Amino acid sequence: MDRAKILIVEDEREVAKSLEMRLKKFGFSVAGHAGTAEAAIKKADALRPDIVLMDIDLGGKMDGVQAADYIRKNYHIPVIYLTALCDTEILERVGATAPYGYILKPFKDDELRTVIDIALEIQANK
Repeated sequence: MDRAKILIVEDEREVAKSLEMRLKKFGFSVAGHAGTAEAAIKKADALRPDIVLMDIDLGGKMDGVQAADYIRKNYHIPVIYLTALCDTEILERVGATAPYGYILKPFKDDELRTVIDIALEIQANK
């Protein structure tokens, strides 16, 4: 299998850097970073990653759920949420975007790797 290209959408620079190091350790390729929902949409269009790792609480006019919905509908790129948010309203909104995974921060490396591997397998079998 070719190295999967992953777009990281995270507004905290240090968290994004840590996530990139983890992904590279697993053998994935980081297609790029975005710190806002709007930037995520532009980068998803330009870079066409295999998966987007999406935080929900982002700066800007849109949040990660809105960006994920747009990316899924327009570019058919799977999204995995990485977030600290877990209330009923958020979960209902997230569910409507058909995510390939939802991981609560903080998470362990094996949780991240497992969710990404499952998402890639689902995408490959579509």
